[in-house]
Amino acid sequence: MKIYLIGVGGVGGFYGGLMAEKNLDITLVCRGNSFGAIKKDGLVLNSPDGIHRIFQVRLIEHISEITDPDLIILAVKSYDLENVASELEDVVNSNTMVITIQNGLDNDKVVVGHLECLVFPGLVLVAAAKTAPNEITQRGSQRKLVFGSRDGKITSRMLEIESVLKSAGIDAHVSESIDQELWNKFLFVLSFASATVAQMGPIGEALGNSQNLKIYKDVLREAILVGKSEGVEFEPNIFEATLKGALDFDPLAVSSMLVDIQNHRRTEVDALHGVLIRLSKKHGLSVPATEAVYHRILNLQG
Repeated sequence: MKIYLIGVGGVGGFYGGLMAEKNLDITLVCRGNSFGAIKKDGLVLNSPDGIHRIFQVRLIEHISEITDPDLIILAVKSYDLENVASELEDVVNSNTMVITIQNGLDNDKVVVGHLECLVFPGLVLVAAAKTAPNEITQRGSQRKLVFGSRDGKITSRMLEIESVLKSAGIDAHVSESIDQELWNKFLFVLSFASATVAQMGPIGEALGNSQNLKIYKDVLREAILVGKSEGVEFEPNIFEATLKGALDFDPLAVSSMLVDIQNHRRTEVDALHGVLIRLSKKHGLSVPATEAVYHRILNLQG
């Protein structure tokens, strides 16, 4: 299977590195300092099970260099999807499969508007951050990647993707209920990001602070309310389970939202808080905690 991964940030670099280490037919599409550093010194993955130095990494700088792709994994930020999808129009074919793994609920729909091939929404659960142009550091042990079709169908080609990803040490899973999976991840990321930004620090400190714990809980309750209005059938204990997931997470982990703010980069606030606010208005609901965090993030990112 000929695989291309676009976006070599923390998540993309980590999963791409795992696949390259297992000698899969994987090519990373990256630019700038990362391209030069990886080409010169290889890709370094710092994970709880040790340091992985991968020297045989296939790289290209431009999407236009992609040829005959079987699978394309889009690991760019949500706000870059429109431009990336537009560039992909000339390189995909009818047999190409694309997986979107951004934070949010409807990233695949942005891509579908440009491409005439199979596009699957997906999500990842991994705490991985770029700590140098050619270095990724993982916290915790999660390496989850879930994808599926909006209609719930599972095909042999989807199962082949699952198998290939698993062979690289990725906890891959094809889901029959990807909408539910996306919402569960959305709840986790939205509340996690809100608390860490309020704290301007890691999740352990945020949840240990009564004021920021309240922000976490309020945002989570608002997201569950909006999700139910959208027709999502959450598990009865979804609030407790999501909070427990955050409490059990690596206490030193921070959200990608906070990392972007600290590095003066554009954030995915519109794909997270912005989406919830938009959906709340659709249903005539009030989400004051989410709106407060949204405006704080806008101010912080300038």
